[in-house]
Amino acid sequence: SLFFIFFRYIFKKAVDILCSCRQTLMYTYVFAYYVKKNNQSVIFEDNQKDLESATECLSEYLERDITSENLADIKQKVQDKYRYCDSRRKVLLEHVHEGYEKEWWDYKE
Repeated sequence: SLFFIFFRYIFKKAVDILCSCRQTLMYTYVFAYYVKKNNQSVIFEDNQKDLESATECLSEYLERDITSENLADIKQKVQDKYRYCDSRRKVLLEHVHEGYEKEWWDYKE
């Protein structure tokens, strides 16, 4: 049915965003390790923690057993969470790029 085709599209999109978020986090852990502490690095780490938490929540939604009774609820939760994850990933990356442009980042030797 059309509903299940749409549902599969949502789950594929969610998995794609989940993978992008995990890949982004993988690189941010290295960045966080080498960047010297300052006010901007604290903001970065807060954004990183928020993305990490949202990514784990999305992963949990995708691992749930889906039944006809909870299908609509899970679909809505997955859709809301992948949109949130995607927006937080973009905010985190924009903050890093802005920091490069404004020379906020100093690195440990």
